[in-house]
Parts: sequence; C-alpha cells; structure tokens
Amino acid sequence: MKSARVWLGALLCLLLAGAGAPPAMAAKKLTTVKVTLANPIFNPGLAFLWIGSFMGWYEEEGVDAQFVAAQGEGQSLGWAVAGRTDIAVPRPFPILFRAARGEDVGVTGVYVLNNQPIYEGVAVPPNSPIKSVCDLKGKKVGILAPNDAGIAFLARALKDCGLKASDVTFLPTGVADKSAAAMRLGRVDAWASVDVQYSLAKARGFEFRIIPYGKFLDDLFGNTIWVNQKFLKENRQAVIGYLRGMAKGSIFFYTNLDAALDMHWVLYPESMPKGMTKEQANKLFRQVLESRAPKLRKDKNARHFGEFSEKKWAAYIQFLGLQKELPPEKVKAIWTNDLIAEVNNFDPKEIENQARNFNFQETLKKYQARMAARGR
Repeated sequence: MKSARVWLGALLCLLLAGAGAPPAMAAKKLTTVKVTLANPIFNPGLAFLWIGSFMGWYEEEGVDAQFVAAQGEGQSLGWAVAGRTDIAVPRPFPILFRAARGEDVGVTGVYVLNNQPIYEGVAVPPNSPIKSVCDLKGKKVGILAPNDAGIAFLARALKDCGLKASDVTFLPTGVADKSAAAMRLGRVDAWASVDVQYSLAKARGFEFRIIPYGKFLDDLFGNTIWVNQKFLKENRQAVIGYLRGMAKGSIFFYTNLDAALDMHWVLYPESMPKGMTKEQANKLFRQVLESRAPKLRKDKNARHFGEFSEKKWAAYIQFLGLQKELPPEKVKAIWTNDLIAEVNNFDPKEIENQARNFNFQETLKKYQARMAARGR
C-alpha cells in the first residue's frame, strides 16, 4: 500500500507539472497602457513617468506601461485621439482650441501633471538693457519652432504692458544650445522657452537672465494627462492603476533626483549623450530635474495629487481668449476629477521614505528578475 501511495503521488506531481503552474502561481495578466511622449527623445527630465516601471508599481496595478516617442505635441495628441495610443501628455492648448472649433476632442483630461506652467519667463543676455517684458517692443525673440506655445505666454505678459505679440518679431531658433547661441551672437535679443530648455543651456555653460512673465501664471497649470475616451470607458481600472503608479513616480522623482537618474539610465541607456560619462551626464541633467521637480508636487490649493481646479480652468480659458467659444458647461465636458480619489489611494509618506532609503543595487536585481520572468 505504501509503494502504491508513493507511485500515485509521483504520478500526480507529473500531471500537475504537465498542466503548468496552478492559477495562484501563474503570471499576472497585465493591461497594456500606451503613453505618447511629445518628444522623440526619452529625456531624463521625464523619468517620473517610468520610475513606476523600475519599481514594479505599474505591475502591481496590473498595468504594462509602454512609452512611445512622437515628433511633437501635435502628433502625440493625434495618436491618442485616433486610438493608436491610449494616453498623451500635452498642455491644454491643443485640446481647448479643438473644442473651441466645435470638434470632438476624443480625449478626456484626468490628471494635472504640472501644477504650474513650464513657461515661466523670457531669457535675455546678462548685460542686456532689457529689464522687463515691456522693454521687448521692436525686439527679436527666439522660440523653439513656429506656433510654439511660448508665443502665447509672452503675448499675455506683453498685454500687461499695453503691447501685442505683433510688437515683437518671433524667430524659430531651435532647442536649448541653438537658441542660447543665437542670443549670445545677437541674432535675437531674447529667447522664450520652457524651464527645461533654460536649464539645459545653463548646464552647457550659457549665461542669461530670466525675466518672469508675471502673476497671471499663478492661475494656470501645465501639462495634463489626457486619455482616449473609448479606452477610458473600457479600461477604467487600468487607467487608475497607471495614474497611481505615475503619482508614486512623481513623488519619488522630486524626493530623490539622483536615484531617478540612475533608474533612467538603466531603462533608456541610449539616451545618454554621446561622449559623456555617466557622471558628466548626471551633472548636466540634474539641473533639468531640479527645474521640473517643484511642478510635480501637489498643488497647494488641491486636496489630492492630480486634482483639477474649476477656477484654474476658467483662468486658462480667459488666458487663451476663448470665453465666448467655451462657456463653463463645455469646458466641464473636457475634464474630470472622477478618478482622483482612487488614484490617491496610497500613502505619499511611504513613497517618500522609499525614495530617501533607496538601495539602487537591490532594486535593480528585483527589476531584472521581474523582466526575466516576463521574458524581457
């Protein structure tokens, strides 16, 4: 009888092995969430988006977060609207102008990513006679590209001086180094861009002053998470899971910038500037992270991370001059706070402690083990 029990036990083990692992041991099925960047380069300044991948937070939420590079904000948004990707992260500009034209925007705003606009002021050479925005009348101002959003912010600042955008000449001068060089060489008198571009140029050795645009910025916000409406309807919990992982990543990012850089180079080693050591790249990009980190914190007037303010939406509509085309009821149809309470169902202090006590090598081993288990 004993030998028969042993034989039956062995047979049962073989049958179980052939049938594969029991459900409790099976790999968790993940919902793919494709996030489009408005940039062809995986910039370390965006590391808060993929910290959740390294830490395993997206997987814990049942999400496989995949990041897709695009050629600018227009393409990024277009892909999300068409359903080619699920999420885009542009400023409110293009969505609001679509809505003002009576078009179906195709996406819904679900989370405020930057609590302040990333356009803060205009740069001028150190010894420039330009002391305020009002001194820009008749001057040449460099911008990233034609129709850049920097034009709108500078135009709003000029309005307080009784001036219009047509009182200055806008010239496309390109990214950080190129625009800063154009200003140093006198091809333009000033340069209007975003915080990260200024930080990159300063890290490269360029010197300039920033003239703030004014207090109107306090009433606005920056980039926003926009989700394809069909995807949101069919995958609400996956969207909440992605946002929760991203919120944790944002907290980790501003708590430990050095760890954010270390994780970024593991995930996207090809983004390391050619000819630079890791130490040199960290020194360069840390300034970029420092400029963006404060904008990822919870808005001082909000109860939760990512929460929209009806007052700030109204200010944005006024900023763009779309009050007639977009009355309050139309604006409310574009965004929602319905997911925010669930997204914030975690302890921010716990994430801060993880960031402060972060062990890179230990976490790297766990990340590599997870990727190996998924065949990556």
